[in-house]
Amino acid sequence: MPSSPREAAASGERRAHGDLAGARVGVWGLGREGRAVTRTAVAAGAAQVVVVDAATADPGEDFGPKVTLLCGDAHLTRFAECDVVFLSPGVPWFHPQLVALREAGVPLSSATDLFLTSAADRTIGVTGTKGKSTTASFLAHTLQRLGENALVAGNIGLPLLEVPDDPGQTVIAEMSSQQCAAIGASPRIAVVTNLGEDHLDWHGGVDGYVRAKAQIFAGGTQVLICQSRALAQLRGVTQPTVPFPETVITQEAIVDRWPSVDRMNPLSPMIYPHNQENGQLAVLAIEALLQRTLDTAEIIDAIDTFSALPHRLEPVGRTGQTLWIDDSLATTAESVVVALSAMPADRSVAVIVGGLDRGISYAELDEFLLSGQRDVQLIQIPSNGTKIGEAFAAAAPDRVHRAGDLIEAVRLAAGLQVGAVLLSPGAPSYDFYANFEEKSAQFRRAVLQL
Repeated sequence: MPSSPREAAASGERRAHGDLAGARVGVWGLGREGRAVTRTAVAAGAAQVVVVDAATADPGEDFGPKVTLLCGDAHLTRFAECDVVFLSPGVPWFHPQLVALREAGVPLSSATDLFLTSAADRTIGVTGTKGKSTTASFLAHTLQRLGENALVAGNIGLPLLEVPDDPGQTVIAEMSSQQCAAIGASPRIAVVTNLGEDHLDWHGGVDGYVRAKAQIFAGGTQVLICQSRALAQLRGVTQPTVPFPETVITQEAIVDRWPSVDRMNPLSPMIYPHNQENGQLAVLAIEALLQRTLDTAEIIDAIDTFSALPHRLEPVGRTGQTLWIDDSLATTAESVVVALSAMPADRSVAVIVGGLDRGISYAELDEFLLSGQRDVQLIQIPSNGTKIGEAFAAAAPDRVHRAGDLIEAVRLAAGLQVGAVLLSPGAPSYDFYANFEEKSAQFRRAVLQL
């Protein structure tokens, strides 16, 4: 019986990925991927598609008579009758019903798995705790500047199952740990940006999280491009059970020929140290794909023409001398440290933290705050804000403020004498918001109303 996502995805118990004709298909979750899988199953001639979502049975579209839409966990038992069940990324691997399906031998798959079965050879997969969206987007942008046919999809952009069937197009697939976990085929080239603590409730701990990330290359990747620290973590947790590609390249291979900051457009988001590392990994992946070295002019052109992604150190307004910045995608201690490190060292900054409590450690952030590398005012909001910067609060209580919600936090920050106010929550937004976009939108409205 498969005991891990990898074993389940590669299991011979499952019907062939593309062989959904006449199958009874289960779809767990009605998000973007769930909808895409449902459409694909119907188009492939599935005999029946059972879709179960915890929150809604309204898809907002008509899938046709072969699709049964059900709302609530009570209906998850219907999956036991299916020939294959496709899991949405948010379904925890240790959910009791999922454990029961594995024990019953019900074949499991995912939208990412289904796509890679037929398109792995034209795919560059990008994963990591942080930086994967910027890396994937910069990778596609650079390829396009070079005249190549490239598209970003997956965790950002199009759902993978909606990518056009174009053999001449390179697909840059951003993949979360959940998406990596349940794949049997791996992309031709895999990029791992970095590894911190994230989604530990889903994976059952740090080692489970790292093992899930390793699945991006464990199913036949030819070239692995990896941050050196992440490579050490991957090897420490997964060897000798997970096969590594013959070709493994770290960012040290390009550092000596990476252009200096004074040669870059000062408005480019790639001038930040963490984004330079992301860019280096992206260029190494392009060189592996094209089998040639990019020259300095090509790299600088890509850097100078690349725009910041939404919700990643994105300026949203200015009041007086204070710049307001949306970094709402920062959901770990490491990502908050990266955001604060990107702020000018000679200017004070207020950072708003807090969100859904996942039980991760914030020791790295405390260490940074206590080091005095930046002059920081910390504003804590629910649900877990008081757990973020605990040691800093004990050492410098006059620089720590509590607010009842995000709107109050913005008003509080407006009264501080700081050069920038940063929304960098260090936690997901699902405690009070549907998603991070909703939290970001409230932040922007509150700033505009000052």
